[in-house]
Amino acid sequence: MFQRVSDDGLAQNSYLIACDRTRTAAVIDPRRDIDVFVQEAQRCGLEIVQAIETHTHADFVSGARALAAMGAEVVAGPGAGLEFPFHEARHGETIGLGDVVLEILHTPGHTPEHISIVVREPGQPTRVLTGDTLFVGAVGRPDLLGEDQAGPLANALFDSLFRTLLALDDGVEVHPGHGAGSLCGAGIGQAPYSTIGQERRFNPLLQKHNRADFVSAVLADLPETPPYFPRMKRLNRAGPPLLGELAVPPLSASAAADLLNRGALVIDLRSAEAFGAGHPRGALNIAFGPRVGYWTGWVVAAGARIVLLASDPAHAQEAARQLLRVGFDDVAGYLDQGYAAWRSAGLPSASIELITARELRDRISRREQQTVVDVRTAREWRTGHVDDAINIPVSELADRAAELRNRSVVATICESGVRSSLAASILLRAGGIDVVNVTDGTTAYRLLEPA
Repeated sequence: MFQRVSDDGLAQNSYLIACDRTRTAAVIDPRRDIDVFVQEAQRCGLEIVQAIETHTHADFVSGARALAAMGAEVVAGPGAGLEFPFHEARHGETIGLGDVVLEILHTPGHTPEHISIVVREPGQPTRVLTGDTLFVGAVGRPDLLGEDQAGPLANALFDSLFRTLLALDDGVEVHPGHGAGSLCGAGIGQAPYSTIGQERRFNPLLQKHNRADFVSAVLADLPETPPYFPRMKRLNRAGPPLLGELAVPPLSASAAADLLNRGALVIDLRSAEAFGAGHPRGALNIAFGPRVGYWTGWVVAAGARIVLLASDPAHAQEAARQLLRVGFDDVAGYLDQGYAAWRSAGLPSASIELITARELRDRISRREQQTVVDVRTAREWRTGHVDDAINIPVSELADRAAELRNRSVVATICESGVRSSLAASILLRAGGIDVVNVTDGTTAYRLLEPA
């Protein structure tokens, strides 16, 4: 068995590998909610005997310690320094999994302890699980441990790629730890896997055969770094708390209001349109989808107590699971009967005016007093933006809200209206700002004919 388990929101891949004969299995880079692996193992009659970490992850909470609590041995690379029991694998070491042989390759660069795993099994193609060292069409970023280590790690990455991974045969399949959309590398391709030969020929960074050229290129094109990444590193090194029941309970409107009065935060999972029409005062709008956890990690402080508001209780349960994957353990529950219950109870509410890109363009042409705040990343901003807009990425808005308090109307805009609704909710929560949300974003604005 060779099975990829993907989290689309974090673009993260785990792998379940098993021997058909001995029914023993290993999970590589397990995510925190390990029930997906445990249930599949039970279904197939497998025993998970190892949890192997390619490195100490920055973008999600690992499930290795949880699998260890069920009897699996945790394996990590040289110098991993995990603060719970683990086996420190050496370069060239092999791990027997029945008829499956796992060879450990030390491939530092993304992190110092990073390993890749060559998987050999009779009758199957040879595969290499490259973690965050080599992606489809990209390579891992070497800067997440700080500016002082970025240069040395970029040099180590060059050696790991050109001397270790590219020493493998061209036909070896490459199965990375992330896919397109991950911030652990720049420009990751859409395909789920590749081969050494394909990467050797087509990966742009692997055309940089000169060390200095490679190091310069890999350091020149770095994605933004979410603020929760350092916290994930610390949590994974220490070993995250073990989870109990994953289900979150329903809360009455009065119980939810009491939690808010004691400092809890509402995350409203409804659409921007529903949120704009009315929501609990102070709520943040992160529309339901695969990236609830991702955006919460960007804008919500560690340790926050969270109440969820959803149009469907199943959305609340899935969102809570996503939040656990990025270290938000204190989800008190979800609002039973949704916003209707809150409104019926007469509890404090707010709304946000919604406008279209055309309406924004018309307001600009009439020279109405307003400030357009583009909340996309600086990289997106540089590709084109509304004239006279200012760029404040959504992750910076809470800290910079005071800059916008003396302006008449603030119109938030992003690519499609999702981030801009989150941004509008952040500014409304900050107080003292008259905010409107552009629902169809720069995508629609670019299509407008000149006024």
